[in-house]
Amino acid sequence: MAGVHITHAETFIVRLETHQGIVGWGENTAAPSHGGQTLEQMEHAFHQDIHTLLIGQDSRCLAGITNLIAQKFPTGSGAVAAIDMALYDLLGKELGVDSCTLMGGRQRDEIPPLWLIGTKSVEADIAETEKCLALGYRFFKLKLGVKSVEEDIQSLVGMRKILGPEIQICADANMGYSTEQAVTFLQGCRDANVAFLEQPLAKENIAGLKHICDLKLAPIGLDESITSSADMIKAKEYGVSGVSLKTLKLGGISGVIRSAAVCNAMELQINLAGKIAETSIASAAVLQLSAALNGVNWGVSPSHLYLAEDIVDKPIQPVNGMYSIPNAPGLGIEVNEDQLKRFHA
Repeated sequence: MAGVHITHAETFIVRLETHQGIVGWGENTAAPSHGGQTLEQMEHAFHQDIHTLLIGQDSRCLAGITNLIAQKFPTGSGAVAAIDMALYDLLGKELGVDSCTLMGGRQRDEIPPLWLIGTKSVEADIAETEKCLALGYRFFKLKLGVKSVEEDIQSLVGMRKILGPEIQICADANMGYSTEQAVTFLQGCRDANVAFLEQPLAKENIAGLKHICDLKLAPIGLDESITSSADMIKAKEYGVSGVSLKTLKLGGISGVIRSAAVCNAMELQINLAGKIAETSIASAAVLQLSAALNGVNWGVSPSHLYLAEDIVDKPIQPVNGMYSIPNAPGLGIEVNEDQLKRFHA
Protein backbone atom coordinates (compact mmCIF):
# COMPACT_ATOMS: atom_id res chain seq x y z
CA MET A 1 0.00 0.00 0.00
CA ALA A 2 1.11 3.59 -0.57
CA GLY A 3 3.43 4.53 2.27
CA VAL A 4 3.42 1.21 4.13
CA HIS A 5 4.35 -2.44 3.61
CA ILE A 6 2.10 -4.59 5.80
CA THR A 7 3.88 -7.62 7.24
CA HIS A 8 1.82 -8.42 10.35
CA ALA A 9 -1.55 -7.68 11.92
CA GLU A 10 -2.58 -6.30 15.28
CA THR A 11 -6.20 -7.23 15.81
CA PHE A 12 -8.49 -7.17 18.84
CA ILE A 13 -10.56 -10.34 19.28
CA VAL A 14 -13.63 -10.44 21.53
CA ARG A 15 -15.06 -13.70 22.87
CA LEU A 16 -18.54 -13.53 24.45
CA GLU A 17 -20.05 -16.58 26.17
CA THR A 18 -23.55 -17.12 27.54
CA HIS A 19 -24.37 -19.01 30.72
CA GLN A 20 -25.41 -21.88 28.39
CA GLY A 21 -21.93 -22.03 26.85
CA ILE A 22 -22.75 -20.47 23.47
CA VAL A 23 -19.80 -18.41 22.17
CA GLY A 24 -19.81 -15.40 19.86
CA TRP A 25 -16.74 -13.87 18.22
CA GLY A 26 -15.97 -10.31 17.17
CA GLU A 27 -12.93 -8.51 15.81
CA ASN A 28 -11.53 -5.06 15.20
CA THR A 29 -8.17 -4.54 13.56
CA ALA A 30 -5.89 -1.78 14.79
CA ALA A 31 -6.24 0.96 12.16
CA PRO A 32 -5.88 4.53 13.45
CA SER A 33 -5.11 5.81 9.92
CA HIS A 34 -8.48 4.47 8.73
CA GLY A 35 -10.54 6.02 11.50
CA GLY A 36 -10.09 3.11 13.87
CA GLN A 37 -8.08 2.79 17.07
CA THR A 38 -4.80 1.28 18.22
CA LEU A 39 -4.71 -2.14 19.85
CA GLU A 40 -3.74 -0.51 23.15
CA GLN A 41 -6.76 1.83 23.04
CA MET A 42 -9.15 -1.04 22.39
CA GLU A 43 -7.64 -3.23 25.11
CA HIS A 44 -7.74 -0.41 27.65
CA ALA A 45 -11.36 0.47 26.92
CA PHE A 46 -12.50 -3.13 27.13
CA HIS A 47 -10.62 -4.24 30.23
CA GLN A 48 -10.87 -1.00 32.22
CA ASP A 49 -14.44 -0.03 31.48
CA ILE A 50 -16.64 -2.06 29.18
CA HIS A 51 -16.36 -5.74 30.03
CA THR A 52 -17.98 -5.56 33.47
CA LEU A 53 -21.02 -3.85 31.95
CA LEU A 54 -21.52 -6.80 29.58
CA ILE A 55 -21.85 -9.37 32.37
CA GLY A 56 -25.48 -10.36 32.83
CA GLN A 57 -26.76 -8.67 29.67
CA ASP A 58 -29.34 -10.43 27.48
CA SER A 59 -27.94 -10.95 23.97
CA ARG A 60 -31.45 -10.56 22.54
CA CYS A 61 -31.09 -6.87 23.39
CA LEU A 62 -28.29 -6.56 20.84
CA ALA A 63 -29.01 -3.00 19.68
CA GLY A 64 -29.59 -1.84 23.25
CA ILE A 65 -26.29 -3.29 24.45
CA THR A 66 -24.31 -1.72 21.62
CA ASN A 67 -25.98 1.67 22.11
CA LEU A 68 -25.47 1.53 25.87
CA ILE A 69 -21.75 0.88 25.77
CA ALA A 70 -21.23 3.30 22.88
CA GLN A 71 -22.88 6.10 24.85
CA LYS A 72 -21.22 5.31 28.18
CA PHE A 73 -17.75 4.83 26.69
CA PRO A 74 -17.36 7.20 23.72
CA THR A 75 -13.58 6.69 23.68
CA GLY A 76 -14.01 2.93 23.34
CA SER A 77 -15.36 2.87 19.77
CA GLY A 78 -12.96 0.18 18.57
CA ALA A 79 -13.89 -2.25 21.33
CA VAL A 80 -17.60 -1.43 20.87
CA ALA A 81 -17.36 -2.35 17.18
CA ALA A 82 -15.83 -5.75 18.02
CA ILE A 83 -18.46 -6.41 20.71
CA ASP A 84 -21.26 -5.53 18.31
CA MET A 85 -19.91 -8.07 15.81
CA ALA A 86 -19.62 -10.72 18.51
CA LEU A 87 -23.24 -10.11 19.51
CA TYR A 88 -24.42 -10.78 15.95
CA ASP A 89 -22.47 -14.05 15.99
CA LEU A 90 -23.73 -14.99 19.46
CA LEU A 91 -27.40 -14.15 18.92
CA GLY A 92 -27.43 -15.88 15.55
CA LYS A 93 -26.13 -19.05 17.20
CA GLU A 94 -28.66 -18.77 20.03
CA LEU A 95 -31.56 -18.41 17.58
CA GLY A 96 -30.18 -20.85 15.00
CA VAL A 97 -30.06 -18.28 12.16
CA ASP A 98 -27.29 -16.70 10.12
CA SER A 99 -26.27 -13.18 11.07
CA CYS A 100 -27.66 -11.62 7.89
CA THR A 101 -31.14 -12.71 9.03
CA LEU A 102 -30.64 -10.47 12.07
CA MET A 103 -29.67 -7.64 9.69
CA GLY A 104 -33.03 -7.75 7.94
CA GLY A 105 -32.73 -10.86 5.81
CA ARG A 106 -30.73 -12.32 2.97
CA GLN A 107 -30.91 -10.61 -0.44
CA ARG A 108 -28.30 -12.75 -2.20
CA ASP A 109 -26.55 -16.08 -1.68
CA GLU A 110 -23.23 -15.31 -3.35
CA ILE A 111 -21.08 -12.31 -4.10
CA PRO A 112 -18.05 -11.67 -6.37
CA PRO A 113 -15.07 -10.43 -4.34
CA LEU A 114 -13.01 -7.44 -5.38
CA TRP A 115 -9.47 -8.78 -5.70
CA LEU A 116 -6.51 -6.53 -4.87
CA ILE A 117 -3.55 -6.20 -7.23
CA GLY A 118 -0.52 -4.38 -5.85
CA THR A 119 3.03 -5.47 -6.62
CA LYS A 120 6.27 -3.56 -7.12
CA SER A 121 6.30 -3.81 -10.91
CA VAL A 122 3.99 -3.42 -13.88
CA GLU A 123 4.91 -6.86 -15.13
CA ALA A 124 4.02 -8.50 -11.82
CA ASP A 125 0.70 -6.64 -11.71
CA ILE A 126 -0.18 -7.98 -15.16
CA ALA A 127 0.92 -11.51 -14.27
CA GLU A 128 -1.16 -11.48 -11.06
CA THR A 129 -4.16 -10.21 -13.00
CA GLU A 130 -3.88 -13.03 -15.54
CA LYS A 131 -3.61 -15.60 -12.76
CA CYS A 132 -6.65 -14.30 -10.87
CA LEU A 133 -8.68 -13.98 -14.05
CA ALA A 134 -8.07 -17.68 -14.68
CA LEU A 135 -9.36 -18.39 -11.14
CA GLY A 136 -12.65 -16.70 -11.97
CA TYR A 137 -12.28 -13.26 -10.41
CA ARG A 138 -14.35 -10.58 -12.12
CA PHE A 139 -13.64 -7.37 -10.17
CA PHE A 140 -10.15 -5.97 -9.54
CA LYS A 141 -8.65 -3.12 -7.50
CA LEU A 142 -5.18 -1.82 -8.32
CA LYS A 143 -3.23 -0.46 -5.36
CA LEU A 144 -1.50 2.79 -6.33
CA GLY A 145 1.40 4.80 -4.93
CA VAL A 146 3.91 1.97 -4.55
CA LYS A 147 5.32 2.66 -8.03
CA SER A 148 5.54 5.89 -10.00
CA VAL A 149 2.33 7.41 -11.37
CA GLU A 150 3.44 6.55 -14.88
CA GLU A 151 3.90 2.90 -13.88
CA ASP A 152 0.51 2.91 -12.13
CA ILE A 153 -1.05 4.05 -15.41
CA GLN A 154 0.80 1.33 -17.31
CA SER A 155 -0.45 -1.29 -14.86
CA LEU A 156 -4.08 -0.25 -15.06
CA VAL A 157 -4.09 0.13 -18.84
CA GLY A 158 -2.32 -3.23 -19.15
CA MET A 159 -4.88 -4.85 -16.85
CA ARG A 160 -7.70 -3.50 -18.99
CA LYS A 161 -6.13 -5.06 -22.10
CA ILE A 162 -5.95 -8.41 -20.31
CA LEU A 163 -9.45 -8.25 -18.83
CA GLY A 164 -11.37 -6.84 -21.78
CA PRO A 165 -14.12 -4.21 -21.61
CA GLU A 166 -16.63 -5.95 -19.33
CA ILE A 167 -14.70 -6.78 -16.14
CA GLN A 168 -14.59 -3.96 -13.62
CA ILE A 169 -11.35 -2.32 -12.50
CA CYS A 170 -10.95 0.31 -9.79
CA ALA A 171 -7.88 1.81 -8.13
CA ASP A 172 -6.95 2.85 -4.59
CA ALA A 173 -4.18 5.28 -3.65
CA ASN A 174 -4.71 5.10 0.14
CA MET A 175 -4.02 8.87 0.39
CA GLY A 176 -0.72 8.40 -1.48
CA TYR A 177 -1.22 10.88 -4.34
CA SER A 178 -0.92 14.63 -4.61
CA THR A 179 -3.63 16.48 -6.52
CA GLU A 180 -1.34 16.71 -9.55
CA GLN A 181 -0.53 13.00 -9.45
CA ALA A 182 -4.22 12.10 -9.18
CA VAL A 183 -5.04 14.25 -12.22
CA THR A 184 -2.18 12.67 -14.17
CA PHE A 185 -3.40 9.19 -13.31
CA LEU A 186 -7.01 9.92 -14.21
CA GLN A 187 -6.03 11.51 -17.51
CA GLY A 188 -3.70 8.61 -18.35
CA CYS A 189 -6.47 6.07 -17.66
CA ARG A 190 -9.26 8.08 -19.30
CA ASP A 191 -9.97 5.35 -21.86
CA ALA A 192 -9.57 2.40 -19.45
CA ASN A 193 -13.06 2.76 -17.93
CA VAL A 194 -12.02 3.03 -14.26
CA ALA A 195 -15.02 2.08 -12.10
CA PHE A 196 -13.80 4.44 -9.35
CA LEU A 197 -10.64 5.91 -7.86
CA GLU A 198 -10.59 5.45 -4.08
CA GLN A 199 -9.06 7.91 -1.61
CA PRO A 200 -6.49 9.42 -3.96
CA LEU A 201 -5.61 12.33 -1.64
CA ALA A 202 -4.86 13.01 2.00
CA LYS A 203 -7.92 13.56 4.18
CA GLU A 204 -7.25 17.26 4.64
CA ASN A 205 -6.82 18.02 0.91
CA ILE A 206 -10.42 19.11 0.36
CA ALA A 207 -9.59 21.61 -2.38
CA GLY A 208 -7.82 18.92 -4.36
CA LEU A 209 -10.70 16.49 -3.83
CA LYS A 210 -13.24 18.98 -5.15
CA HIS A 211 -10.98 19.67 -8.14
CA ILE A 212 -10.63 16.06 -9.25
CA CYS A 213 -14.34 15.42 -8.66
CA ASP A 214 -15.16 18.41 -10.87
CA LEU A 215 -13.01 16.99 -13.69
CA LYS A 216 -15.35 13.99 -13.94
CA LEU A 217 -12.63 11.80 -15.45
CA ALA A 218 -13.80 8.89 -13.26
CA PRO A 219 -16.01 8.47 -10.17
CA ILE A 220 -14.16 9.31 -6.94
CA GLY A 221 -14.61 7.31 -3.73
CA LEU A 222 -13.44 7.86 -0.16
CA ASP A 223 -12.30 5.44 2.54
CA GLU A 224 -9.94 6.85 5.13
CA SER A 225 -11.90 10.14 5.11
CA ILE A 226 -15.15 8.41 6.07
CA THR A 227 -15.69 7.71 9.77
CA SER A 228 -19.27 8.89 10.28
CA SER A 229 -22.54 9.73 8.53
CA ALA A 230 -21.55 13.41 8.72
CA ASP A 231 -18.45 12.58 6.65
CA MET A 232 -20.67 10.94 4.03
CA ILE A 233 -22.88 14.01 3.77
CA LYS A 234 -19.81 16.24 3.28
CA ALA A 235 -18.39 13.83 0.71
CA LYS A 236 -21.56 14.06 -1.34
CA GLU A 237 -21.32 17.86 -1.25
CA TYR A 238 -17.74 17.66 -2.55
CA GLY A 239 -18.85 15.61 -5.56
CA VAL A 240 -17.77 12.18 -4.34
CA SER A 241 -19.65 9.25 -5.92
CA GLY A 242 -19.23 6.56 -3.27
CA VAL A 243 -17.63 5.49 -0.01
CA SER A 244 -15.99 2.48 1.59
CA LEU A 245 -17.79 1.09 4.64
CA LYS A 246 -15.78 -0.80 7.26
CA THR A 247 -16.91 -2.28 10.57
CA LEU A 248 -13.72 -1.10 12.28
CA LYS A 249 -14.48 2.62 11.88
CA LEU A 250 -18.28 2.79 11.84
CA GLY A 251 -19.27 0.94 15.01
CA GLY A 252 -19.32 -2.69 13.92
CA ILE A 253 -22.07 -4.41 11.94
CA SER A 254 -24.80 -2.16 13.35
CA GLY A 255 -22.88 0.95 12.33
CA VAL A 256 -22.32 -0.28 8.79
CA ILE A 257 -26.05 -1.00 8.41
CA ARG A 258 -26.87 2.55 9.53
CA SER A 259 -24.22 3.99 7.22
CA ALA A 260 -25.51 1.97 4.28
CA ALA A 261 -28.96 3.49 4.81
CA VAL A 262 -27.41 6.96 4.63
CA CYS A 263 -25.59 6.01 1.42
CA ASN A 264 -28.79 4.73 -0.14
CA ALA A 265 -30.63 7.94 0.76
CA MET A 266 -27.86 10.08 -0.72
CA GLU A 267 -27.29 7.88 -3.79
CA LEU A 268 -23.70 7.11 -2.82
CA GLN A 269 -22.23 3.88 -4.12
CA ILE A 270 -20.97 1.39 -1.49
CA ASN A 271 -17.69 -0.47 -1.34
CA LEU A 272 -17.94 -2.97 1.53
CA ALA A 273 -14.51 -3.87 2.77
CA GLY A 274 -12.31 -5.29 5.45
CA LYS A 275 -8.94 -3.75 6.22
CA ILE A 276 -5.97 -5.76 5.02
CA ALA A 277 -4.94 -8.25 7.74
CA GLU A 278 -8.35 -8.93 9.29
CA THR A 279 -9.00 -12.57 10.17
CA SER A 280 -11.89 -14.76 9.05
CA ILE A 281 -14.03 -13.36 11.88
CA ALA A 282 -14.27 -9.86 10.40
CA SER A 283 -14.30 -11.24 6.85
CA ALA A 284 -17.31 -13.42 7.71
CA ALA A 285 -19.05 -10.28 9.00
CA VAL A 286 -18.33 -8.52 5.70
CA LEU A 287 -19.85 -11.43 3.78
CA GLN A 288 -22.93 -11.51 6.00
CA LEU A 289 -23.36 -7.77 5.46
CA SER A 290 -22.98 -8.24 1.71
CA ALA A 291 -25.95 -10.63 1.80
CA ALA A 292 -28.19 -8.14 3.60
CA LEU A 293 -27.37 -4.68 2.21
CA ASN A 294 -29.38 -3.29 -0.68
CA GLY A 295 -26.48 -2.46 -2.96
CA VAL A 296 -22.73 -3.10 -2.93
CA ASN A 297 -22.06 -2.17 -6.55
CA TRP A 298 -18.51 -1.01 -5.81
CA GLY A 299 -17.42 -4.41 -4.63
CA VAL A 300 -16.92 -6.53 -1.52
CA SER A 301 -13.43 -7.09 -0.12
CA PRO A 302 -12.98 -9.70 2.62
CA SER A 303 -9.28 -9.65 3.47
CA HIS A 304 -8.56 -12.93 5.29
CA LEU A 305 -7.12 -14.61 2.19
CA TYR A 306 -4.10 -12.28 2.35
CA LEU A 307 -3.04 -13.78 5.70
CA ALA A 308 -0.23 -16.30 6.03
CA GLU A 309 -2.15 -17.92 8.92
CA ASP A 310 -5.73 -17.59 10.13
CA ILE A 311 -7.48 -18.45 13.41
CA VAL A 312 -10.27 -20.62 11.99
CA ASP A 313 -10.02 -24.20 10.80
CA LYS A 314 -11.96 -23.62 7.56
CA PRO A 315 -11.55 -20.10 6.16
CA ILE A 316 -14.30 -19.22 3.69
CA GLN A 317 -12.90 -19.64 0.18
CA PRO A 318 -14.15 -18.26 -3.14
CA VAL A 319 -14.99 -20.80 -5.83
CA ASN A 320 -14.72 -19.72 -9.47
CA GLY A 321 -14.38 -16.13 -8.33
CA MET A 322 -17.50 -16.15 -6.13
CA TYR A 323 -18.06 -16.31 -2.38
CA SER A 324 -21.02 -18.37 -1.21
CA ILE A 325 -22.31 -16.57 1.87
CA PRO A 326 -22.49 -19.00 4.83
CA ASN A 327 -25.95 -19.91 6.10
CA ALA A 328 -24.74 -21.59 9.30
CA PRO A 329 -25.86 -19.91 12.56
CA GLY A 330 -24.10 -16.67 13.42
CA LEU A 331 -21.26 -15.45 11.26
CA GLY A 332 -20.72 -18.93 9.84
CA ILE A 333 -17.17 -19.56 11.09
CA GLU A 334 -15.66 -21.50 14.00
CA VAL A 335 -12.56 -20.14 15.72
CA ASN A 336 -9.78 -22.55 16.64
CA GLU A 337 -9.02 -21.38 20.16
CA ASP A 338 -5.74 -23.29 20.34
CA GLN A 339 -4.62 -21.51 17.19
CA LEU A 340 -5.76 -18.19 18.63
CA LYS A 341 -3.67 -18.73 21.77
CA ARG A 342 -0.53 -18.95 19.61
CA PHE A 343 -1.00 -15.35 18.56
CA HIS A 344 -2.25 -13.95 21.86
CA ALA A 345 0.07 -11.15 22.97
